[in-house]
Amino acid sequence: MNIAPLFAAILFSVLGVYICYDYRRFNKNAIKTQGKIISYDEYYSKDNDNIKRKMYRPYFEVTVNKQTYSVKSKTSFHYKVIPVGQYIDVLYQKGDEKNARLAKGNEIGLGFLFIAISIPAYYFGLFHDL
Repeated sequence: MNIAPLFAAILFSVLGVYICYDYRRFNKNAIKTQGKIISYDEYYSKDNDNIKRKMYRPYFEVTVNKQTYSVKSKTSFHYKVIPVGQYIDVLYQKGDEKNARLAKGNEIGLGFLFIAISIPAYYFGLFHDL
């Protein structure tokens, strides 16, 4: 048994299951409406190779019951995928509009990716002495 890959496998699988759970929980009662991209926050993020990449986090407005909310997206992109001023689908929970999410980027695929990555890590952690 090798502890490092086993620890990574547990971490990846727990993170993947949480992402899938959060996606299902949020989307179960989510209400879809239109929002408008108002700006982007630009920042640099380091990847695993310690290479800095410019990332873009959109800010959008959503109006629900004549109340407008400005929301900083929880999703970042490698480029400005949606032009400023463009309308886009937004998901929100009734009573928690200030935590709305862009429909684009609110996907379950990332959760499945983490779970898939955990499988070989479990194999190397349990069955190979490195």
